[in-house]
Amino acid sequence: MDSNELLDSDELRGRVWRGHSARTREVTLPTGFAALDRYLPGGGWPLGQLIEVFVERYGVGELTLLMPALAALTAGEPTRSAVARKWVVWIAPPFVPYAPALQQRGVGVDALLLVHPSNQDRLWTLEQVIRSGSSSGVLAWLAAADHVALRRLQLAAEEQSCWTILFRPSSARRERSPAALRIGLEQEGVTTRVRIDKCRGAWPGVVDIGEATG
Repeated sequence: MDSNELLDSDELRGRVWRGHSARTREVTLPTGFAALDRYLPGGGWPLGQLIEVFVERYGVGELTLLMPALAALTAGEPTRSAVARKWVVWIAPPFVPYAPALQQRGVGVDALLLVHPSNQDRLWTLEQVIRSGSSSGVLAWLAAADHVALRRLQLAAEEQSCWTILFRPSSARRERSPAALRIGLEQEGVTTRVRIDKCRGAWPGVVDIGEATG
């Protein structure tokens, strides 16, 4: 699909990066992009924290950015069996995922679950999915969410150590949020520009990424 389209402690240390200070000891999921992994504290997407991804419109590379992590979460590696959940849930995706393209990127489509709640039930559904503990990751497309609702989602993600991605319109960048990571995406030719507005443990900045590193 194009853009329109975690184990004992010894094992854990071998799989994740630690942060740049004693305070940062988050478990992370590598992004698959070397430049972005170098920038993010811990060397990847923070688990158990909200991550907001802002776009002007859907289909500017937001799913391409997540493909390596999706592949890792759905690979079913034995070394991750103690922490991996069964599902990676997509809540209210604006496009129908194209299974052959996902498989070509290494994503295990049998681990994906699509949920299409009504607009008024979207936040409730998202929170219940995270709190259920049945998912290693949740991707949700949210047009509106106030700080109280986002705080509830943050607490749920922290409780379950769930990789939680919220796709939101660019206008929501001005709103308060408890998210640990808030990024905006822009397409510059074949390069995706990641504008980091907020990153717990690092300064805001810009990272340009191209092809995934593996």
